[in-house]
Order: sequence, then structure tokens, then C-alpha cells
Amino acid sequence: MKVLHVAGIAALLLGVAAAQEKGRETKPAKCGMTGICCPKEGKCEGECRTICDRAGETLASARKIAGEKMKKAMGSKCECTAGECSAAGCEGCELVTSKVFVPLMKDRISARFKDWKKEITHAVKAKDGKTSTVKCTFLKGALCDPCADALSDDILKKLQEVFGQKK
Repeated sequence: MKVLHVAGIAALLLGVAAAQEKGRETKPAKCGMTGICCPKEGKCEGECRTICDRAGETLASARKIAGEKMKKAMGSKCECTAGECSAAGCEGCELVTSKVFVPLMKDRISARFKDWKKEITHAVKAKDGKTSTVKCTFLKGALCDPCADALSDDILKKLQEVFGQKK
């Protein structure tokens, strides 16, 4: 039953993605959180820009992981969600960004700033089945893989919520 609901979301998003024109270029010099939650609309510098780019890197990784999870569960993925859409002015991308990525990233970034001085850790299960504790680097350093993976799960849950899918 759950797979059918997720498939419905994917079909909706894939329909939007299929109707898109290809050709949008991405600019690597662009702030990682422009249009999502950059406080200076992409004109940030210094530490603000560093934090925005780290948040953007986490979101990009989470989108890729979410796309992989969609493909594994349903056999296809939404390009808008997975960060693979290249259409200029894509309505699907705008919808997913405004309804899914913006609220999730605002919540995560706000929560991290509230605990900025605390050392946050994750319990990570290795391939051998053993669990270890790793330091969270979200916004403070290199990409935090456990945060990206958790965010990918939240993206998929939020998609279900936004498109009215019940479990």
C-alpha cells in the first residue's frame, strides 16, 4: 500500500518533469541556499556564504540519495527531487523547492544554530553491522553523510505529506 502512495507521488512529479524543456545551466559560483533560505538572497559573503554552501552541499547530496531511494522503491525517480532537472523555469522544481526543501532546510538550519555550541553526534551502523558514533559536521565542516541520509528520508516523507498521500 505504501509503495502505491509513493508511486503516485513519483508519477505526479515525473509527469511534470517529462513536460520540461532541457537546457537550464547551473552556476557553481552561486550561493548554495539561494532561493531556499539564504538570508541575503545569494549575495552573502564570508562565513555566511560558507554556511550557505555547506547547507547547499548537504541538500544536493540528500536530493541525490532521495532520487536513488525513489528509483529503488519504484523503479523511477523525480528529476526535480533528485536535483537532475535541467529545464529553465520548471514548475515541478519550483513546487518541490517551495513546499519541500525550503521548510526542511529552514528547520534543520534553525535547529543546528540553536545547538551551535553543542557537539552533536550520530550513531552510524557500518557494513559489518557494528554501530559507531561520529561527530556531526552539518554546517560546521565537510559534508555530514548521516545528516544527508536522514534529510533524504525527510524529503520523501515531506513529498508524501505535500501531495496528500497517506500511509
